[in-house]
Amino acid sequence: MQPSFTDKLDFTYSLKDKFRTNIFLNIITNGFGVVFKSDEATHAQIITRENYYKEHFYGIGEIYTEDITSWWQSRNTVFALGSNSRFDGRIDATPQNGWQIYTATNNTFSIGDNTKLQLDYSYSSPFKKGLYEIGYRSKLDLSIGQSFMDKKLNLTLLMNDIFNSAFLRDYTSIVNGVKQVYNENVSSRFFRISLSYNFGNDKIRVSKRAFGNEEEKDRTK
Repeated sequence: MQPSFTDKLDFTYSLKDKFRTNIFLNIITNGFGVVFKSDEATHAQIITRENYYKEHFYGIGEIYTEDITSWWQSRNTVFALGSNSRFDGRIDATPQNGWQIYTATNNTFSIGDNTKLQLDYSYSSPFKKGLYEIGYRSKLDLSIGQSFMDKKLNLTLLMNDIFNSAFLRDYTSIVNGVKQVYNENVSSRFFRISLSYNFGNDKIRVSKRAFGNEEEKDRTK
């Protein structure tokens, strides 16, 4: 394995704290990744990590944030992502280049003064990138928060990946003329109950810090 280098160009434009447009380009040199090979003589499968490609990964996206009503806040994201890869000849395969659509919506509903409902959904379309063709992924989360004792005591119930659909599916590659399809259903579905209590003076005001990597969190590769 040798070092891999990434050069990034990123442009973000914000309008009235509601619209954020992001355009980016990542250039990966001497990129590395998992390579699935097979030995025809022994019928053995070989899984290695190798440096084998140069890639241009680019995209454009829009993030829209809105207080739809006094009790409904929504943040919605859509990205169009593309890639163009070249292999250096160390593996016998044809680069998979294509486009991907990623969308997400995050919604907070205030039910009275002490109850909040959070509903989040994301979807990534099937796409081709580098050595692989990859199937779709989606995820639905639901959480309910309830405050007690003047909002000092907080109870939260979370259901993560309700339909167990966020796993890696149809991870397909063709190396040396051999097609291999890999699925990995490591479930991210779980249920969690959390209870917290806030000590101290709740009248102290703390300013909210905005970090510059919101778009980075939304992208998928």
